[in-house]
Amino acid sequence: MKLIKKTNIKFKLGVLFFILCASIAVLGYKSINISEQNKETLKVVHSKSQTVLSLQDRIITPLYRLREISQSLVMAPNGQIRVNIEKNLNILITKLDKEFETFSSSNIQLVQMWKNYKNLIEDTKKYLKEEFEEGAYVNVTTSSRMQFHLLVNTLLEMQSKSLNNATLAYNEAVLKSKEIKIEIIASLVIILLFAIVVGWFITSNIINSIYIVQKGLSDFFNYLNHRKKKVEEIKLNTKDEFYQMTTMINQNVANIQRNIEQNEALIKNATKVLQNIKGGNLGTRLSEHTNNKALNELKSMINDMIDNLEIKIQEEISKRLEQEQLLIQQSKLASMGEMIGNIAHQWRQPLAQISAIHMNMKVTYDFNKFTKEYLDTKIKEANKLTSYMSQTISDFQNFFKPQGEKEEFSIQKACQEAYFIVESSLKYHGIEVYFDIKEDINVFGYKNEYSQVILNILSNAKDILLERQIENPKINIEIKNGENYAIVKIHDNAGGIKENIIDKIFDPYFTTRYKTQGTGIGLYMSKNIIERNMNGYINVKNVDNGALFTIKVAKN
Repeated sequence: MKLIKKTNIKFKLGVLFFILCASIAVLGYKSINISEQNKETLKVVHSKSQTVLSLQDRIITPLYRLREISQSLVMAPNGQIRVNIEKNLNILITKLDKEFETFSSSNIQLVQMWKNYKNLIEDTKKYLKEEFEEGAYVNVTTSSRMQFHLLVNTLLEMQSKSLNNATLAYNEAVLKSKEIKIEIIASLVIILLFAIVVGWFITSNIINSIYIVQKGLSDFFNYLNHRKKKVEEIKLNTKDEFYQMTTMINQNVANIQRNIEQNEALIKNATKVLQNIKGGNLGTRLSEHTNNKALNELKSMINDMIDNLEIKIQEEISKRLEQEQLLIQQSKLASMGEMIGNIAHQWRQPLAQISAIHMNMKVTYDFNKFTKEYLDTKIKEANKLTSYMSQTISDFQNFFKPQGEKEEFSIQKACQEAYFIVESSLKYHGIEVYFDIKEDINVFGYKNEYSQVILNILSNAKDILLERQIENPKINIEIKNGENYAIVKIHDNAGGIKENIIDKIFDPYFTTRYKTQGTGIGLYMSKNIIERNMNGYINVKNVDNGALFTIKVAKN
């Protein structure tokens, strides 16, 4: 295993390739060897078989033919036929002499049997020449016959032995084939096991190196994305290409980490300097250094900018001192115009309600239903409206005075007081208002200004419901306690605000009505009251079939 770790990947793959080639070579050699051995075995079996067939074709079959001719010679009816038969007999004997000569050195007994049989045939021929046919017949059927069978039996025994030798050779070949198969299977198993073991060690070493490098790179990318912890050095026990690669990666990662730390130090330094500038301190400069050329240029630029800024500030102070009196006068005029515009906007509706009260009183008087209690009620309503109109002036004066005092007040009460101002007008126009008070909350802020915001949103909702002639007009006011804010939601069913203007409704002087009906300052002032004076938020969105205003004010 240590040797594998110390070698390079090229050598490891070369080892695997060598094992593959060696395996193929061994299997090829074994296959060729088996083929050669089978060829030799087949030669032996073929030789033995040929011996059997040769013995049959060359000797045994001709012997039977010779026996048949010798019998035909004895049984021939005349001398002419015997002459022809004897010629064939002599030819066959000559042929067999040549065949038996092959056994003259290996089997003398067999040759002698052949000679004895041949002599008996000569005796038969002699008897026939002497016309002693009875002697010839007796010789053929007795002595010659016995000698023939003795010779043939000896030849058959030889044939049987040759056949047994062929069988033994075949059986031996079969056994050798089985042995070779076992040897091949054993070789395959050994080679396969060896290849698996060596391959496992090599591949596990490579895969482990890849995993370690992958984990190191993953930690580095996490560091780049989250800066959670410093990246540890990638460590490998091998001496291959992965070791060389990890060495390069570790060097680059170390350089990158060092550069990132320098860059962050410079950015923190720049942030601190900018905070000092924001606080009015221009005496500090950027001092950190980094290898990042762009950040170094930025550092020089910021330091130069601070130097130039000090000079320009002194110049601007001198210029602004000259313009201060003019700006103060313009500010006063602008505040006065803004206050008058808002008062006019807020007074228009209360005046209309007072006029409506007067008309109601006249109609009641005309129908002889005018009573003292009715008069007192209407006088109280008119007084509340006039008080509100007077209070509006004070509220707007307080809005433009930073020294206005805050107080703790109930959100529910502030909303109900705002609703009371327009209650008569809403009921007159058939607009239903529903309060959904989940939980009342006390907050610290400007109560009258908060009520003015609620009143402004209710008035706008009433105007749009009447303008669009909505059937069954409704306004829902929901009061609930949030995690950090007291929340009021005001929802109408007037069809919502057009998408192309919904982002503009809090802009100053933006209005969808004629100048005689509004100045467009109400929602702008409402946003300033909530977000600037009461540390809250106000927004609007279209939900269902109307607009939903959400007012959030920070709790105590």
